[in-house]
Amino acid sequence: MRTFIFAAFLTGLLSPIALEAQKKCKYDFDEQDPMTEVRVRRNKIKVKRFFLVNFYRKGDEYRVELEIALAGERNFIVPEGNELQLKLGNGTILRFPAAEDASPVSYVAGNQVATNFAITHHCTRDQMELLAAHGFRVVSTAVGDQTYTLEIKEKKVSKNARDAACILVDP
Repeated sequence: MRTFIFAAFLTGLLSPIALEAQKKCKYDFDEQDPMTEVRVRRNKIKVKRFFLVNFYRKGDEYRVELEIALAGERNFIVPEGNELQLKLGNGTILRFPAAEDASPVSYVAGNQVATNFAITHHCTRDQMELLAAHGFRVVSTAVGDQTYTLEIKEKKVSKNARDAACILVDP
């Protein structure tokens, strides 16, 4: 019994994700889906005021989501397969294809019109583990005829790595 406990302890110490998971995880969304009874979790990373990246998990399904708000009315669809790229803290670039078409949602904000896009991208567990190990420091994607490439502050790299590690924690 002592050998088993020691082996489990040693494995936990050697795994950076396990170490990260030992910290208190906080989620922006953490609920059980009433239909499937599967735990759904989401963590949001604010890149800029109009640009959010979310880590999402429902059971064994992982996603990286992008929420972007643009000034003006935009009447185009971001197509399935549109690529989101995240450059990790170690320099590796991960690519995530959009899982489905993303339609624009335009609205009036004060005396201006704005358009939101919510784009969900396929992600593997291996990719989420890389995000947990290194965090991302640059995000890039094309929306319509414009490419957005944004760097995040260095202190947010470790926070988004921690958020990815929390997504990997089993409920």
